Amino acid sequence: MKIAKWPCLAAIVACLTLSALAEDLRPAEHPEEIGFATDRLQRLTQAFQGYVDSRELPGAVVLVVRDDKVAYFRAFGYQDREKQIAMRPDSVFRIASMTKPIVTVAAMTLVEDGKLDLAAPVSQYLPEFKDLQVGVEQRDPKTGETVLVMEPQKRPMMVQDLLRHTAGLVYGQFG
Repeated sequence: MKIAKWPCLAAIVACLTLSALAEDLRPAEHPEEIGFATDRLQRLTQAFQGYVDSRELPGAVVLVVRDDKVAYFRAFGYQDREKQIAMRPDSVFRIASMTKPIVTVAAMTLVEDGKLDLAAPVSQYLPEFKDLQVGVEQRDPKTGETVLVMEPQKRPMMVQDLLRHTAGLVYGQFG
């Protein structure tokens, strides 16, 4: 695995760890009772500690759960390597764009359950999105400057637009 993939892997592991902690989990007395071999789980320790030691990975939290029982739960490395702040099992991670697949899986689960319609306008679920105004950049003929003009949307924002990231929503710092 390339080094560039490790931050992504760490984010996924962290996200799954944090979401699993929301459940009422109990540690298994012996990993074998839930289908895991202790010696094979030890390979995780060796692998992640090796990545930390070789500086390929600053830190990670790894949690393995089956049937609401914890088979393996360890923190490795550092939250902040430069400041030597150790990683803790309850460390908080910024997962940035990794929220996209997580939200998409949750949304598709709701679609399967008949609780969410991908073809519905977002305003069906969030009334605040009804009759939105959208910003359109136009050149001011007098000054030649680009100005933002608010106009009614041409069509309503649909749920599938949100999942495809084509809804036109932007981060605050980008206008």
